[in-house]
Formats: sequence, structure tokens, C-alpha cells
Amino acid sequence: MATDEMTVKPKGGRGKRADYTTVQVRCPEPIKEAVVNLINQWHLGEVQPSESVTELTELKTEIEALKQVNQNLNTTIEELRKRNEELEAILEVNTLKAELNGCNQNLNTSIEEREPLNLNTSNSVTQKLNLNTGINPKALEILEQSLSLKSNAGGKIKEAIRQALTLLK
Repeated sequence: MATDEMTVKPKGGRGKRADYTTVQVRCPEPIKEAVVNLINQWHLGEVQPSESVTELTELKTEIEALKQVNQNLNTTIEELRKRNEELEAILEVNTLKAELNGCNQNLNTSIEEREPLNLNTSNSVTQKLNLNTGINPKALEILEQSLSLKSNAGGKIKEAIRQALTLLK
């Protein structure tokens, strides 16, 4: 394509002027190829100056159509972003619900496991308490006597406690 452009364009400069005036214009990238083709056709004589107005009108129409497509795409992208945010929020809520359900199941399982343990513990404590009320009278007497000993009789107190524990076992 670059070689076609070089052969089609008349050479100018250093005293050689083209028989027409030129203007430099910035062109949108999506229609650059159409503009270059139109210029090449004009250089070859395939396009008359009156026809270029028609071509330019078509290009303007195409530019407007591209602007509308671009605007529609931007709107669609924004709508998709909003929908994505909504879906992420729903996903997060569903994840939290699933975690909550799992925690509830673990809690229920834990409660079911604890109730028998509490009953068993309660039974064993009650049994021990009942056993302690029927304490060996001899051990009780030794412990009561150790309470009446003076504070500096540490060895005698320890010995009395040892005897009482031996009788309780």
C-alpha cells in the first residue's frame, strides 16, 4: 500500500507545485483507510471534486455511526459493570449464608455432643458428693483435730492430712 501511495501522489517541492491546494487534517483511525483510498482515487482522476462532497458526506455518516456504536458500547459496558457488582454482592451473601449454615450445623453437633457429657459429668459429680457425705468417720475426726493444732505445728498438720487422705482412698 505504501508503494501505491508513492506512485500515485504527484511530486512537489523545490519549485514543483501541484495544481491544487492542500490542507492537513487529523483523521480518526477507523476511517483512515477510506480517506486514503479517496485521496488516491482523486489523484488517479477517478473522483471529480463534486463527488468528493458525496464521499465526505458518507464519511461523516460513517463517523456518526461509529460514534453511536461507541456510545452504545460504553453504555453496555457500564450496564455490565453494574450487573457484575450486583452478582458479586449476591455471591458474597450466598457464601456468607453457606458459612453460617455450616457454623449452625457445627454448633448443633457440638450441643448434641455436650448434652450427654454434661449429664455424665453431673451424674459423676452427684455420685462423688454422695460419697463424700458418707465420709469415713475416722478421717473426719483426724481432719477436725488438725484444725485445732497451733500454726507452728506444721509437721503434725501435714501428717494428719496424709492419714485422712489414706483413709479416704
